[in-house]
Formats: sequence, structure tokens, C-alpha cells
Amino acid sequence: MREIILQQWQLISATSWPLLLTLAGFWIAWWTYNRSGRASLLHPLMIATPLIYFTMHSIDLDFATYYAGNGILNWLLGPATVALAIPLSQQLRQLPAMFKPLTVALLLGGLFATLSALLLVKLFGLSDVVLLSLAAKSVTSPIALSIVEKIGGLTSLLAVATMITGLAGIVMAKTIFRLTQLEDERWQGLILGVTAHAIGTAKAFESSPRCGAFATLGMGINGILTAIMLPASMGLFIS
Repeated sequence: MREIILQQWQLISATSWPLLLTLAGFWIAWWTYNRSGRASLLHPLMIATPLIYFTMHSIDLDFATYYAGNGILNWLLGPATVALAIPLSQQLRQLPAMFKPLTVALLLGGLFATLSALLLVKLFGLSDVVLLSLAAKSVTSPIALSIVEKIGGLTSLLAVATMITGLAGIVMAKTIFRLTQLEDERWQGLILGVTAHAIGTAKAFESSPRCGAFATLGMGINGILTAIMLPASMGLFIS
């Protein structure tokens, strides 16, 4: 662990300005998001991503250099994901009573995410490679990237699809909850976690720790089930 931290620190020292670009872009996006009353359409990712991209383009910064300079942030994704188990552990007593509906919701949610990718591909006459790239779009990025690499999809296409899926999920969620009169924070969180992965989970934590905990549960179990079932079942969808 100490060696990893030292390596990352040396990398930051050598290429600190890409990291500063990321932090500055996110700070501007977060400030705008809060000033807007946390409107979903102004989610930090929707502002920071194009802002950083156009800055990189204007200063001729290639992606490899940018990615290397943000190594510490990529490494911190692991500990941050593990830390999500803390609020979930505080809700464990509620899980036995919800076991059956939770299981059904998770299975149907994961299945629909894959079938929706298949529907898009068939509807627009896209190639099997696109299907392989989109199949894991509702899974959190670290797991989704591993799945797509294993089944032969394009990770670059997946990265875009994953972000769009997450942003679309949080934009639509509030309206759907209102129309369906769904007020239970547990189910709101679960739906956000399954359909909008880490972006939805972050949005759920803005509501309450309980909502965030169930979003973590949905995101985690959906990721595990998809990682197990998707590679084994893709033969059914590929012509």
C-alpha cells in the first residue's frame, strides 16, 4: 500500500497540472450545480466533462498525459467504492424483510438494462460490436470496463454510454418517482443504483444516507450479477 501511494505521489509531482485541471473543472461544475439548486440537468458531470475536454483540446493535451496525471484519482476509486459499504451496513437489519422484492427488482432491472441495449442495436441496425459495448452500460464503470474487455466490446464506446446512462437516469428519476408516487427512499435508492450506477448512487446520497445505502446495494449487486451472467449469455444475442 505504501509503495502504491509513493508511486502515485511521484506521478502527481511529475504531471500535476492535469490533476489540477480535473479539480478546477469539477470545482466550477460543483459550484454551478449548487447555485442551480442541484438541478439534475446541471449535474457536475454534464458541466465538467465538456469543460475539461475543450480545455484539453485548446492546449493540445493528449489523453494519455491527462490520464497519467490523474492516476491518484483513478486509484482512489477502489477505496471510495469500498467505503460505500459503511452506510449500507447500517441498513442491514431491513434487508431480510425485503429479500424477495429486492431479488425480483434486481434481476428484472439487470435484465432490462441488457435487453434495452439489444433493442437499440436491432432498432438502428447496429453491429454486434456495438451491442457488446453497450450491454453493460448500466453497470458502474470499473466493473463495466472489465466485462466489455472480456466479451470483446469497445471500452471507449462503453465509457460514453455509461456516462449517458447515468445522467439520463438521474434526470428522469425525479419525474418517474413523482408520476408513480414512489416516496419510499429505499426503493428510490435501489432504482437509482441499478439504473444509473455510481452517478445515481451519488444523487441518492444527496437525498439521505438511507437512500444512498440502498443505491449502493443496487449498484453493487447489479454489477456482480451482470459480471457473472452477461459473458455467459451474450451468445444468445449475437447473430
